[in-house]
Amino acid sequence: MRSFSRLVRSEERKNLRSAVLLGVLTLGIIALFFFFGLPLMAKFAGFLTDLRKTSTPVESTDETPPAPPRIDSLPEATNKLSVDITGSTEPAAIVILSLNGKEEEVLANSEGEFTFNFDLADGENSISGKAKDEAGNESQKTDTIKVVYDNDSPNLEITNPSDGATFFGSKQRQIVVEGKTEEGVSLTINDRFVLVEDDGAFTFTTTLGDGENSFNLKAKDKAENLTEKTIKVNYSP
Repeated sequence: MRSFSRLVRSEERKNLRSAVLLGVLTLGIIALFFFFGLPLMAKFAGFLTDLRKTSTPVESTDETPPAPPRIDSLPEATNKLSVDITGSTEPAAIVILSLNGKEEEVLANSEGEFTFNFDLADGENSISGKAKDEAGNESQKTDTIKVVYDNDSPNLEITNPSDGATFFGSKQRQIVVEGKTEEGVSLTINDRFVLVEDDGAFTFTTTLGDGENSFNLKAKDKAENLTEKTIKVNYSP
């Protein structure tokens, strides 16, 4: 009977030690879970969230209009039938040119450069433009550029002296070449620039040499149209 009691007590002590050991192990596992398991779970949850964000398409809208295109300088007047309109804007943007009230579209290249050949109408032509980006935003309009198409040569009249005139003596050695052309014309006499008044009148004082004297007059307007005349006079001392 005593032997049986000792066995029971021994078994109880073993069970108690096992229970204590199991409790310690359980607490250790719980502690390890809190120290290592929760951060790992949090990182895993964050990874899943980032993955969902990456796979979800992001919608973005561009509502910022581009800057107006830059149009390279054009002549104030020309005698050519057409002009090349060149300039720059955003790469791959569409440039909408307003040409005498009619709109034309030209696509800029990958560097933002564009070019368009414009057939001019007689007289004054109006040119302006705006840019439209890939999102459909349009810029403000550029300032209007005026180009005059003119293929008429300027008038040039020599009123004095007459062609073939003869001058004598020291008092007539110095003469005045005078006449009339158009306002804004560039005038040369024997390659020397001569002032043209607002009404087109001009005068040129010169001293004659012995014998034949030749005077070559060239009047060129802003469109590069040229009128040329030559007169000859004689001088005898």
